[in-house]
Amino acid sequence: MEKRPKEMKALLPKRVNTTELESTLGLQIGSICCELRCNDPEILRKLQDVYRNYLVDAEPDVFVELELTSRLSTSKISSILTRSRYIRHGNRFRSSGRLLQGQYDLDSRTVKITGEKALIDPDNSTNLLNQLISVSYYSACKMKYGTNPPAMLVHACGILRNGKILIFAGPSNIGKTTIARLCSDRQGEVFNDEILLMSRPGVNGKGVIIQNTPIIGDLLPGRNTTAPLRCIFLLKQNNRTAWRYLDKAEAYLRFMRQIIGPSCVGNYDKKTAYSIMADFSSEVVKSIPIYELEFNRDSDTLWRVTDELEGITGAEYLN
Repeated sequence: MEKRPKEMKALLPKRVNTTELESTLGLQIGSICCELRCNDPEILRKLQDVYRNYLVDAEPDVFVELELTSRLSTSKISSILTRSRYIRHGNRFRSSGRLLQGQYDLDSRTVKITGEKALIDPDNSTNLLNQLISVSYYSACKMKYGTNPPAMLVHACGILRNGKILIFAGPSNIGKTTIARLCSDRQGEVFNDEILLMSRPGVNGKGVIIQNTPIIGDLLPGRNTTAPLRCIFLLKQNNRTAWRYLDKAEAYLRFMRQIIGPSCVGNYDKKTAYSIMADFSSEVVKSIPIYELEFNRDSDTLWRVTDELEGITGAEYLN
């Protein structure tokens, strides 16, 4: 099922021996290594299985210590979560429903979290688990790179075709997972149907590079690999399948909405966070063709249209 084009670079980190359960696991998120420490063996086993393609043995950039409790039922937690908000006091934070609380120490690169087990269980609460991965990534980036993370998380589905990635981006329920399910082995390989890492253009002279992430969507994340980006489709549901080229001004505004904001411990102020997202969007739009793609659920039409578009991307866009 897996395709391995010559153009694609597979990441080959030193693997963790998952047959010997320990209290920690090293998780790769792009250029960042996050060390998760957990006091619950059952949850750790599940995390090791879900993240098996992203486990590494490397020097951590950030430590996340999870102290999990089991006081409330899943249904009770879900009810409280809908009314919860997060409150910060200095280097401490908590949810208003007291389901989650913690503190961080930037000097020791450590985040300590105490919360309900069901919040972190990948069987029950992938959204919160994904938020934890996102915050861990941006927190480590701030400590390691300052205000210029080398790659940003983007709310998108990525399909590998002919050695390059096609990005299908848009808000929740717009159709990213539908696109992924319409992609058979013949049409390409699904990287992820939820969130991907997109590098800044020209990093190491390689254009824009897409890396898969350990983010759980409706589909489990695929292999931990990278590939160059060909183009970006901003999705719009319709009863037909058609495309139009977006000029750089419109593309800039619409693409920026799909960037996951750099929320982190020791938070960026809002102005800085917005500036990071705006600069990144501007850099990408100048380098990569971006289209609006209206689509219905007809697989043959969808891939015929993308095939046509792939034929006009590249040098023609920049001229």
